[in-house]
Amino acid sequence: MTGEDDKRKSARRRTLKGAIIAYNDRHSTVACTVRDISQTGARLRLIGAISVPETFELLVELDGFEAGCEVVRRRGDEIAVRFTFTRTVAPKRVQIVTPLVPEKAPSLRKKSNPPGRP
Repeated sequence: MTGEDDKRKSARRRTLKGAIIAYNDRHSTVACTVRDISQTGARLRLIGAISVPETFELLVELDGFEAGCEVVRRRGDEIAVRFTFTRTVAPKRVQIVTPLVPEKAPSLRKKSNPPGRP
């Protein structure tokens, strides 16, 4: 491990979550995707060709996670950020997952024909 990996203070874990970059007292926002995250920072993929300021807030509404961010690297449509503060708030959205399990368990038994059918 050399270079960028040595600078990290904590291990990052991969994720794929929608988030919002907010700046200008939250009057300006840009959609992004959190690609990986740790206790000290994250890697974000910007949606579109919008440039964001050097400092902003990151809002992950599904988790109720908010963090102050400082850009440490820009590369293409991705930016790496260092958290200046983090806080947990009540989630603004809830993810509801409906299972795709059949109501009746499938059977390997041959179905019988109704009366009158061969």
